Amino acid sequence: MTTFRVGDIVSVEYPFSDLQTHKHRPGLVLVSRDVDLVIARVTTHPPRDQSDVALNRWAEVGLPQASTVRLTKLATIDHRLIHHIIGRLHSEDSRAVVQAWQQLMATVVALLSE
Repeated sequence: MTTFRVGDIVSVEYPFSDLQTHKHRPGLVLVSRDVDLVIARVTTHPPRDQSDVALNRWAEVGLPQASTVRLTKLATIDHRLIHHIIGRLHSEDSRAVVQAWQQLMATVVALLSE
């Protein structure tokens, strides 16, 4: 069994919201526990809000186009849906993802505290 690490960019059979349709697309591993992974969608669309992170070092990771991590588009998937590891998030982009994640979670905490 392949071991996936937080920060890996993987090719995954990503489910759409209807849970009936899937498409192969890149995803960022955010959590890797046992057989389940939490993946954030990676898209070629530009960022739409503060929870989207444009990857500056996308080519070095092995992505074919400029890409954005969407931290509000998450999926918990079985590791068997991963086709292969594309690459590893560059440390510069990793810091940006962590910062955006912390801001997103701070917003959630504030809303829950109201």
